[in-house]
Parts: sequence; structure tokens; C-alpha cells
Amino acid sequence: MDSGEVFRMESVTKSYGGIRALDNISVTFGEGLTAIIGDNGAGKSTFMKILSGVTIPDHGTFLLHGHPIHITSPVEARKLGIESLYQDLALADTLNVYANMFLGRELVKRIVGLPFLDERHMAQLASETLDQVRINIPSVHTMVRNLSGGQRQAVALARAIHFKASVLLLDEPTAALGPKETDSFNRIIMNLVDEGKTVIMVTHNIPQMMEMASRVVVMRAGTIVAEMSPKDTTQEEIMAFMVGSYKTVKSPQNFQKGGD
Repeated sequence: MDSGEVFRMESVTKSYGGIRALDNISVTFGEGLTAIIGDNGAGKSTFMKILSGVTIPDHGTFLLHGHPIHITSPVEARKLGIESLYQDLALADTLNVYANMFLGRELVKRIVGLPFLDERHMAQLASETLDQVRINIPSVHTMVRNLSGGQRQAVALARAIHFKASVLLLDEPTAALGPKETDSFNRIIMNLVDEGKTVIMVTHNIPQMMEMASRVVVMRAGTIVAEMSPKDTTQEEIMAFMVGSYKTVKSPQNFQKGGD
């Protein structure tokens, strides 16, 4: 295993009928933020769904820290330390903040041998983790349906932080947020990058990506057509790869955190 390698997918293919959404994708992710970009239909959504366990590929293998893994469901992905944040968050509106943070992984205490939810402990841990995120939420007892888009993202992000995700998947996470909430969210993400996390983010915001990402992966028609460091390219070059006007494909490389 390369010293900078955290997560790798090899020869991953996915077809829907006669349409090949992903065509023999191989890519390695190290520490830092990798931006996945491409036009509509490039395969980005299928790519992220496969990484998160929502979709099972037809062929392909995965390695995490050099060890083969099987991602068969979102639950299995989370057990492996792979957490996902989507634009349409998988939060339960009718549950409060701490219940959402521990949804599917509730803490249990036993009283005279009988299991009960340890709600006090979950609320305490949720509050402590949200303090790290530093986005204001009135109370961990607040119903999620009463939160803003940025606060909802904070809950989902706090869940990933609490359960110590080593790989964080972000699919257009700031698309529904205002400028102030976007700035707060980006600050948290970069703090996670500084802590050595592996962050994989689908985004259409190329200027933001040029500022935040240590690596760019460009997809087109179900394939990876370019991999590069933002400091070694321009927005115009990236756009050329996205639309297919660049005839010379850049060879994929394994980038480590902070550069090439």
C-alpha cells in the first residue's frame, strides 16, 4: 500500500440496462479533500452511491487502509468508518437532534436487566460534539424539522465526527445553504482535513474547489478523464476536460494531502 493511500476502488463498473454509468473506474484517495467534478450524466452520483453502499457495482474491488472490504449497504459503510452527507439529508424530521445523531446506533442502558434507551447520555454526547462543530443549535432536544439547512448539515456532520469517520463523502453539501452557513460548513470541513481525514466531495462550485481541494478528479461519461492538483491547473482547463474539448488526457496520479 502507498503511504498516502487511505481508500481505493479498482475496476469498478456499473450498468443500468444498456447504459454504462461507470466504466472500469480505478482511483485512490489519500488524506485531504478530493473534489469530484463533471457535467450532468458524468457518473458522479453513481460513483458516490457506490462508495456509500447505496448502490452495488456490477464489478470491482475496494480497499480501505490496504485491506479488501465489501460495501454492501450504508450501514456496512458506516461500520467501516465511511460516512455520507447528501444534499437531501437522511435525517428524520420527527426526531430531535440527539436522536438523529444516534439513529440506528442508539445507546442502551440496563435497569434490572431490561434494556432502555440511554437518552441522557446520548443528549450529553450530542451536545459535546455539536460544540466542536460550532454551529449554533438551540438545543439537542429540538426537532430536526425546526432547523435551518445549515443546522441540519451540522447535525449530519456532527454524527460523522462523533463516530470517528475516517472517510467522509459529501454530495453537493452546501447547495441549499446561504453564504454564511456555507462559510461555516467549509471551515468545519477544512478543520477535519487538517486532522487528517479523507474527504471526497462532489461539487459544481469550481472556484470553491480551487481554494479548498488538494486534488481534483474530473469525470466524463462514466470515466475519470483527469486527476490534478488545483495549484497545477486552471478553471478553464478543468472545464475543458468536463466538456470533452481537451484531447490529451492527464494521467491519473495518487496525490497525498496538500499537493502532488
